[in-house]
Amino acid sequence: MNLDIGSLMVILLSTAITFGLFSILTGVDNPFFAWAENIYVGGAVGMTIVVSFTWIVSNLIQKIVSNPSANWPLIISFILGLMMLLRVHPKYSYLARIPISIATGVGVAVSTRAIIFSGLLYQIRATILPIFDWRDPATAFTNLMIVVFVITILTFFVYTTELKGPLKVSSGIGRLALFASFGALFAQTYMGRLGLFLGRMETLLIPETNFKISVIVALFMLITIIVLKNYYPETLKKLVP
Repeated sequence: MNLDIGSLMVILLSTAITFGLFSILTGVDNPFFAWAENIYVGGAVGMTIVVSFTWIVSNLIQKIVSNPSANWPLIISFILGLMMLLRVHPKYSYLARIPISIATGVGVAVSTRAIIFSGLLYQIRATILPIFDWRDPATAFTNLMIVVFVITILTFFVYTTELKGPLKVSSGIGRLALFASFGALFAQTYMGRLGLFLGRMETLLIPETNFKISVIVALFMLITIIVLKNYYPETLKKLVP
């Protein structure tokens, strides 16, 4: 596969950053990890600043300049945003409390409504299921399990009375249900991360050119870390900020 210099440099840089971040797995705080970490964090912050500035210019400043009378609410938002930036100024930092209080109040109000409906009412509605619908035994069994596990898990969090008798049995079932649900969530998260890792490894190893670059970069970093750790520990300390 023929590659130009630009594509080759992109592959080399991405491979170096990937293995630089993985180099922390050696257990040695090395300059490759520090370099890759700084590039990653700096790139993320820089991209956030550029995207935020572009959004402000296109959705705020341009609309205010083009038609101020129709977009007067944006002027108020712009002023409140500038007041929030005064938080870093000791003399006028008190002015930042106004936009912060408005944003906090609106955010709490909106999130409270969402929590009441999606986190409480909709969950109750989703739990009240037909458990004696024998036209579809599989669905009826699933609904029965949902109702039983919801009730038993709720009894697990009863702290106002001593758990004994049927309440203790129900609490034990709820405890096992929680273990199963947390295990499933962890497995799902792990599989997602593993899929990302395998996808990245496929990108680095499947094309022949990428495979050669990956092997060279990985061996170079590994040999450098081993040499610095065993023979030049003082130099290693100086290279790591």
